Amino acid sequence: MHSEIIVVGSELLSFGRIDTNSVYISSRLAELGISVRFKQVVGDRLEDISRAIKLALGRSEIVFLSGGLGPTNDDITREALAEALSRELREDADVVKAMELLYNKWGRRMSENNRRQSMVPEGAVVLPNSNGTAPGLFLHEGGKL
Repeated sequence: MHSEIIVVGSELLSFGRIDTNSVYISSRLAELGISVRFKQVVGDRLEDISRAIKLALGRSEIVFLSGGLGPTNDDITREALAEALSRELREDADVVKAMELLYNKWGRRMSENNRRQSMVPEGAVVLPNSNGTAPGLFLHEGGKL
């Protein structure tokens, strides 16, 4: 089984920034006997991320995306994924509730901007995040993961 990793973030295209996420993902995949054949680093442009996803799905059975799931306006991985797969984004009430509980635990009020993290492409399975507010997403597309 072959995989590909797409790392999202314009800061990773700058001098002095090191991508440690793909190194970690690659090492865990190797432990499972899954080879990584390609890795892409793409900046925070919706068109570029969407194009990278389509390219990856055309040549790999498993595609991992890392980055761009936070609450800021340049965190657009969700939107690019939905565009690449022609799926609608919908707010997931369970994600909103989990974020609100986390903010209450921290003694802070959740900003409206954080709600962006609850937008989930149609058909996605939400992967809870025990270390932060942005959940992971799992999708099947044309026999690929």
